[in-house]
Amino acid sequence: MDASIVLGVVSIALAIGLFAMYRRVYAQTRSGFGVALLIFAGAFVVQSALTVYSYLAAMPIIPPSFSPFLFGIGACEATGLGAMVWTASR
Repeated sequence: MDASIVLGVVSIALAIGLFAMYRRVYAQTRSGFGVALLIFAGAFVVQSALTVYSYLAAMPIIPPSFSPFLFGIGACEATGLGAMVWTASR
């Protein structure tokens, strides 16, 4: 469960980085697409923060057998966000 929380924090950092990159894109272009990218990245920040909060709040009642699944979900999300940050930074 602790590893899932760490992955959630990594996802928050990646989503904030993505938001910052998209904010820079919007500042340069002032397009509607830039606003959509900001909303998209902002939704990832909120979703990741809510995930970490829910893990922390519900940790005592989540059965240990769920931990591998929650870790897998977090790993997929962090990998996807990492790929998006890598792509946006190129």
